[in-house]
Amino acid sequence: MKRTTIGFNEALALIAEHVRPLPAREMDLTAAADHVAAERVAARVDSPSVDAAAKDGFAVLSADVAGATEDRPVRLRRLGSVFAGETTEGRLSPGGCIQVTTGAPLPAGAEAVLAVEFTRDEGDTVVCLTDAAPGRNVVPRGQDVCQGQVVVEPGRPLSPGVLGLAAAAGRSMVRVHPRPRVALLASGTEVVAPGRALPPGGVYASNLVTLTAWLDRHRLATRGRVVGDVRQELRGAMSDLLAQADALLTSGGAWLSRRDLVLDALADLGWHKVFHRVRLGPGKGVGFGLWEGKPVFCLPGGPPSNETAFLLLALPGLLRLAGFPAPGFPVARARLAEGVQGTPGWTRVIRGRLEGGPEGLDFSPITAPSRLTTLALAQGLLVLPEDTPAWPVGREVDVLALTTAWGSSRPD
Repeated sequence: MKRTTIGFNEALALIAEHVRPLPAREMDLTAAADHVAAERVAARVDSPSVDAAAKDGFAVLSADVAGATEDRPVRLRRLGSVFAGETTEGRLSPGGCIQVTTGAPLPAGAEAVLAVEFTRDEGDTVVCLTDAAPGRNVVPRGQDVCQGQVVVEPGRPLSPGVLGLAAAAGRSMVRVHPRPRVALLASGTEVVAPGRALPPGGVYASNLVTLTAWLDRHRLATRGRVVGDVRQELRGAMSDLLAQADALLTSGGAWLSRRDLVLDALADLGWHKVFHRVRLGPGKGVGFGLWEGKPVFCLPGGPPSNETAFLLLALPGLLRLAGFPAPGFPVARARLAEGVQGTPGWTRVIRGRLEGGPEGLDFSPITAPSRLTTLALAQGLLVLPEDTPAWPVGREVDVLALTTAWGSSRPD
C-alpha cells in the first residue's frame, strides 16, 4: 500500500472486504451448535402435529365443569384414556371425560384439559374440583411451529434453542459454515515451546499458548509450531501449515529488524499483502494478507501487541470465515474509575478491570509493571478512537468484555 500505516477502522474494513465465509456444508443438528446457518430453514411440519394436552389430566367439555369447586365438585364418567403418541377415535360426550397424558392428542369434541391435581379418582368416576375454560392446558396444532414457517435465517448463529426449534420443524440436518482450522506459527530463535528446557536467553512461547487458548474458547481447531529466524525454515513451515489449515497466524518476526523474516518468507510463497502496520497501540506491527485465498495474519511478538492485534483484528477475521456477519466481543457500559488520554492520530487500547454492582460497572485501567500480568488481569478493553481527547473520571464508556460472544456487535 502507498502509506506505511493505516487506521484501525480501515484495517477492519479491509479484513471484512477480503475474508469470506468458508463454503457451506450439511451438518447434523446435534453437532451444529454455535455454527452459523448458511441457508433459510423452513418448517416441514406443524408442531405439535395435533391439538395436544399440555398437562397430565382429563380432557373435558368446559360446560360440564363450569362452576366446579372443592366445595361443589362435579363428577364425570371416565370414558377411557389416551397417551402421548397414540391416536384417538370417537368423540367426547357430555358428562364424560378421558384421561390424557402430556403430549397426548386431544380427543375429538374435548375443549380443555383439567389438570390431574384438581381431580380426585373414584374408579369409574372422576371428581372435578375446579373449572376448565376452553383451551386451558391445550397446545393447539402448530402453536410452536407452523408448516412453511421460516425458523432460521442465513447468518444466524445456531444456539441450542434454535436447533431444538429446527428439529421440531422437521429438520435433522442444516447447512452451516464450518469453523476454520487455524494454524499458528511462533517465530524466533530465542522462542522455546513450553515443556522443553529453557536455554540462556530463551523465552517460552507464551503468545502461542495465549492465542491457542483464545481460539479454543471460540471452538476453533488449531495446530501450532515454533520455528527459528531462518527464512527457508519459516517458508517450509508456513507452506506445510497452510496446506492443512484455512488460515494462518504468525507471532513475531514481522517488524523491521534483520531477523524479522516472516513477511519475506510469505513473499517467497507468493502471498498477497493487503496491509502491514496499523495505527493501533499496542499492536501497530500487525499485517494481513492472503495466500491462495486463505487469510494470513502476522501478529507482533510483544505480548500486549500480540494479543491486542489478535483480539481486535485477527479474531474478527477468523470468525468471518466461520460465517459470523458482525463478530466481536460483548459491550459493557461502565464508568471510568480513572481519567484516560487518547493518542493523536492513533487508536489506543487500554486494558482494565470491570468492577461494580447494582449501581453499575466501573472500568479501572491496569498499571501492573509486568506485561503478562496486565494481560492476565484484564477483564475488558477500552478502545479509544483516533484523536480522542482526555476523558475524565466518571465518564461513561463502552468496554469490550473479554468473554466468549459469537456474533456480538462491535461498539460504534
